[in-house]
Amino acid sequence: MMNERDNSPERPESNRADNVSRRSVVTAGAGLAIGAAVPALMSGTGARAQVTNGRPRTLIIASHPYPDRSVVNKALWEPAQAAEDTMFKNLESVYGDNLQGFDRTEERRIYRDMERLVLMFPIHWFNMTPMMKAYMNEVWGSGAPSELRGKELLVVTTTAGGADAYRPEGRLGFTIEEVLTPLQASANYTGMNFSEPLAFLGAAGAGADALRQYQDTLAARLREAPRRT
Repeated sequence: MMNERDNSPERPESNRADNVSRRSVVTAGAGLAIGAAVPALMSGTGARAQVTNGRPRTLIIASHPYPDRSVVNKALWEPAQAAEDTMFKNLESVYGDNLQGFDRTEERRIYRDMERLVLMFPIHWFNMTPMMKAYMNEVWGSGAPSELRGKELLVVTTTAGGADAYRPEGRLGFTIEEVLTPLQASANYTGMNFSEPLAFLGAAGAGADALRQYQDTLAARLREAPRRT
């Protein structure tokens, strides 16, 4: 169903990096500046914190069903791990494949002090990954966690299909925002502020230049102040 760079059930896009343009990237907020290149790619770790004020302003929860084959998401993990006042957690690295092994008390304790929750994952059959869904099932539970109320929810995702597929008249018949509607509904239900998703469309086959652009775009977004209601 998926290969190293194909994170949707669609046919993988061309491997030519020049097929990934700025128009294939949906950015959270128009006109994000592209800064200096982020250092070379590295493997994702289970958990890492860059906290200067005693508590993480941003909590990033990442998931990938096939982390050993990930290219684009691993590229995005690097600026996520390096961001200031941020805690980064890779679910598969921390919890393995245990869909019920989450430390609910500890996860929700972190929510109390943070101002922004980032969910980072590849689109997996037009949904979040199984591990991310299990995380929400077990940690959020059946109610609305009070620790999340008034805080920002930012979704960072990647797709194999390009921008042409994710439009009403395209192959899928839905925009990426419509595909992510369940997460927006979850944010509304919990009283969170659902920010415009940061979605990298047509990421399959992205070359080095495109990956650096993705990294820079994410790093710039994480430098922005959390958007709270």
